Amino acid sequence: MAADVFCGTCGAVLTNPTAPCPRCGSPASGRYQSTVVPRRKNPLVAAALAVVPGCGHFYLGHNAKGLAYLLGIGGLQFVGFDLDLTVIGAAVGVPMELGGGGLWIFSIVDAYRTARSMQAAAGAQGNPSYQQR
Repeated sequence: MAADVFCGTCGAVLTNPTAPCPRCGSPASGRYQSTVVPRRKNPLVAAALAVVPGCGHFYLGHNAKGLAYLLGIGGLQFVGFDLDLTVIGAAVGVPMELGGGGLWIFSIVDAYRTARSMQAAAGAQGNPSYQQR
């Protein structure tokens, strides 16, 4: 998310940060930039979305973690199911599927905890949009 650039003289929003201000004509300095307030992320929504592996972390903006959970859970379930199709493979495949299921449950809990820690960190910084209602 990019921040809006304002004119340093009159405060008008500049559509082109390198062009002079259309209101007062002063050269753009880019000194004044508005802050982007992150939107509040609900821990329950993050946990509900995490039922689909990785989606809760994508919602929170943790894309690398979401992709890791998606590939990890999907890989363990897929490979474990393929190994179940043979008698010898069942000894390895069933534990892999159980590991994928455990990782899936952990990803739901992790999405919830991550959203809670994001709220606590933003609340400690004094961001009013993150305070509990």
